[in-house]
Amino acid sequence: MAQRHRTVENSLNQENMHAKVATKAVIPPRGTVPKRTALGDVNLSEANKLSNVNSNNNGMAKKDGVMGPPQVLPKKTVTGVSTKNSSESYSSKQISIIDPDENTKNDPQMVTEYIADIFNYLLELECKFPIRKHYLQGHQSSPKMRAILVNWLIEVHMDFKLFVETLFLCIAIVDRYLQENIYISCASLQLVGITAMIIARKYEQTYYPDLDDYVYICDDTFSKTQIVQMERDILEKLNFNLGRPISLHFLRRYNKIAQVRMDHHTLGKYLLELALLEYDMSHIRPSIQAAAACCLSIGILNEIMDLPKIWTPTLVHYTTYKYSDIKITIVDLAHLIAKAETSKHQMSRYKYSTPVFAKISLSSKLHGPLIRKLTSTPLTKK
Repeated sequence: MAQRHRTVENSLNQENMHAKVATKAVIPPRGTVPKRTALGDVNLSEANKLSNVNSNNNGMAKKDGVMGPPQVLPKKTVTGVSTKNSSESYSSKQISIIDPDENTKNDPQMVTEYIADIFNYLLELECKFPIRKHYLQGHQSSPKMRAILVNWLIEVHMDFKLFVETLFLCIAIVDRYLQENIYISCASLQLVGITAMIIARKYEQTYYPDLDDYVYICDDTFSKTQIVQMERDILEKLNFNLGRPISLHFLRRYNKIAQVRMDHHTLGKYLLELALLEYDMSHIRPSIQAAAACCLSIGILNEIMDLPKIWTPTLVHYTTYKYSDIKITIVDLAHLIAKAETSKHQMSRYKYSTPVFAKISLSSKLHGPLIRKLTSTPLTKK
């Protein structure tokens, strides 16, 4: 079958280019990957690395990982009438809906006839397997301990060159398990995190992880037996339900609907990774986080101050969210951007300062008037 032309899909499939595909576990030679004691603060001199990158780059790279202008899809109204007719009434133009799958309807690999059902099902799953608000209340672990753990897991994810889906699923497993087990203390929290990474890797990757590598990267704090026992306990607590969707699934779909460039998508991923670190955002539904990241990334890079204009009738139709539904989450994400540079947890910012991710975390637009406007709004009471 002849290869068909793609716009956003080809670029989104390149997000995991940094993850080395192999038939067995991949880990750098021992001695080159820093060991980490249980829940110890990450110490890779991130600040020095970022300052060096900042001194050589004043903004986002113009070419690395950035797509050209997106292909404009044909517009259709709800009744199938083109919106190009200048004689149409104002109200009819306001309900015009662009079909984002128009160019892929004949491609069996894109399964366009099932997309609506698939995402409706994902919306059901995120409600079926929620993360409770303030789930660490009365817990032996704390939000600060969770943030340190997530920052370390991002580093482990980078060291092992894993798929980005593996990281998001790993953090979701950690949150869902912690809300079911209040007796996890600082001593065993790292064991939960590394075991969740192993489970996520089995779920998302194409090769089986080597437990010896995980024991090594934890500085032999835990044995293989302890990891296997924790894996069994996590799966039992979650009743083997690992299908809760991640925000990245929704971001890809929403960005296709919005017909964004690759740098928009990269910034959206960066926003969602910053949200992984934030305990106060862990309970927000992945689809809402993705919708907010999609809207905010377009506003930042296109320097659009009036964000409701970005959230078109097409996006409302396909995401099922009005702008008012995502407004608070957009403000929360803006505050995360504003404090990212001074945060103690720098792994995600360092990761997105590399050319693989178009150095998006170093973009001067992240300190632009839109972020200043949004951060002037006080955070909602969590």
